[in-house]
Amino acid sequence: MHNGQNDAAEWQVAVVGGGNAGLCAGIAAVQAGATAVGVFEAAPEELRGGNSSLTRTMRFSWQGSPFIASLLRRADKDRVGEILAGRSGYTDEQYLEDWLRVSGDQVDVALIESIVRRSTDTIAWMRDFGQRWAPRPTPLPGDVPIVLDGGGQSLQDRNFDRFERLGGTVFYDSAVTGFEKTADGRYLLHGSGPAFPVIADALVLASAGFEANDRLRERHLGEEWRDVKLRGVPFNEGAPLTAAVELGADTAGNWAKCHTTPQGVELPDHMLPGQMHKSHGLARYAFPLGVVVNREGRRFFDESGGYSNLTYVTLGQKIQEQPGRTAFQIFDDKVVSAGALPKGYVGDPASVTVSSIEEGARRLGIDAANLTAEIERLHADQDEKRLDTPPYLFVPVVCGLTFTYGGLSVTPDAEVRGGGEPISGLYAAGVIVGGLYDQGYPGGTGLMAGAVLGRAAGTSAARHAIRSREGAARVGTVAG
Repeated sequence: MHNGQNDAAEWQVAVVGGGNAGLCAGIAAVQAGATAVGVFEAAPEELRGGNSSLTRTMRFSWQGSPFIASLLRRADKDRVGEILAGRSGYTDEQYLEDWLRVSGDQVDVALIESIVRRSTDTIAWMRDFGQRWAPRPTPLPGDVPIVLDGGGQSLQDRNFDRFERLGGTVFYDSAVTGFEKTADGRYLLHGSGPAFPVIADALVLASAGFEANDRLRERHLGEEWRDVKLRGVPFNEGAPLTAAVELGADTAGNWAKCHTTPQGVELPDHMLPGQMHKSHGLARYAFPLGVVVNREGRRFFDESGGYSNLTYVTLGQKIQEQPGRTAFQIFDDKVVSAGALPKGYVGDPASVTVSSIEEGARRLGIDAANLTAEIERLHADQDEKRLDTPPYLFVPVVCGLTFTYGGLSVTPDAEVRGGGEPISGLYAAGVIVGGLYDQGYPGGTGLMAGAVLGRAAGTSAARHAIRSREGAARVGTVAG
């Protein structure tokens, strides 16, 4: 229906962004009783899914094999013992410790703890509306033992299907360019496409950060980030985030940092939904098995400082700071012959296999004298020798930017704060939320945070919208 004054389509809950966080918000809003819920997605339908479609891991707390079995595809339920390989669980305390140890100091600890403690229940909620998991095909040390069945693309297909089956509506090619609060406390949204203008009783922002906006990247991250390649989709321009700040929303998190990953040099300028396998094929996360150097032949990163799924973001950030914004991962034959490297490494056309360290340095333009000296120092400092068995595999890598860290300050119920207090009817979930990461990023926490806060945002928004309409109806009755 339309509002006659503004000719704006009316919704109880409007959700900006069709990633995992936005769809979890939409599903939760309908489940909480809202009957008019719209999701407004910037991408066209054939490219729907957002960054969520390019990943496959959700990090969550769990205890015991029965819970893991309940998440698996029917064909995998009998393999629980093999999948877990002796693991009995991952506690809230372990999860929180990993997150805080990696993320850095400039984070909202109370918000993170609330996400961790709701992770198991949220996973069960997602299972109950149709999500399923499968064994991780090639686990590295520290990995979550199961991944989303079909990866992020299937996660999103199931999310869209559930939302629409519940009665929700998705508008594609509908980028929100701004919004304002009306005199009666609702939200008027402006944007591109025939869906606008839109007026909503409650508004959920789940439209990611500003990672696809080169101007905002340069402003907040620095000049060296203006031309960085995106490991994510090109639709996240940051307009809803900017509009919220202009409305008076409080900001949180480290606006000068971002989520990055070490990637093969064949990484395109951006990724698109449907390219999950290409994205994972370009990942270069096996660095703890080798040595990482820059073009000057210097080690600039402690490869053995932790599991790769806890340190890969830090490596990606540091690569962007190196000469030529390129680094090199080097492995010896002990690693290669053991089959320890993912397929993407061995098939990388930019990699070279050489009989000596000096030859590899010469072929890839690395300072050979510095590199040789670095390896000699490493051997002197380490009991276990690395790079002492030829031939050697040299793999050039670049930085791929996935999302930005700076965002909005929210309560555990996903209410956006303004002046330290919740702004009535305004909620946020997903990457647009700040305060979750400062420096590093524990793998799998982004999808989990998006699901937890998306569920909270949708529930809170529906309740607000229902109360608002009930209140307006009472006022109308009294006035009549």
